[in-house]
Amino acid sequence: MLRLRRRAALAWRHGRLLAQCLAVVAAIRVGLALFGYRTVLDHIAKAAPARPSGTHAHLHIWCVKHCSRIVPGATCLTQALALHYLRARAGHPTRVRIGVRQREDGRIAAHAWLVDGDVVLIGGQDEQLARFTPLIDLQAGLR
Repeated sequence: MLRLRRRAALAWRHGRLLAQCLAVVAAIRVGLALFGYRTVLDHIAKAAPARPSGTHAHLHIWCVKHCSRIVPGATCLTQALALHYLRARAGHPTRVRIGVRQREDGRIAAHAWLVDGDVVLIGGQDEQLARFTPLIDLQAGLR
């Protein structure tokens, strides 16, 4: 019960951030479906002037994870791009890393996660991500 109260208090205190994050996750999801990741990255580069803020990364991560439960089809790429946008707006550059691995049935599986330096912000733990071979790091404005 105490855990539920803490979560409710955190959600209440950060309601504006949650609402903003929900809008970002939904917009990224729709943008990916309609235009693809390059166009979404270009929009992030244009719409995200660095404005230093006091919002800590853990709050952005928490918001993206919770809002992604509400938005249908919010995949790992959607989550990584949404957090990439929020961190860029806060003045903290990050990179979306795309990796692949071969499944047991022989098919290829792809995954996206967000890194800040060498630290994974969203998309899994280092042990889970070790199974993936990184292919490319995506940054807003770069191709």
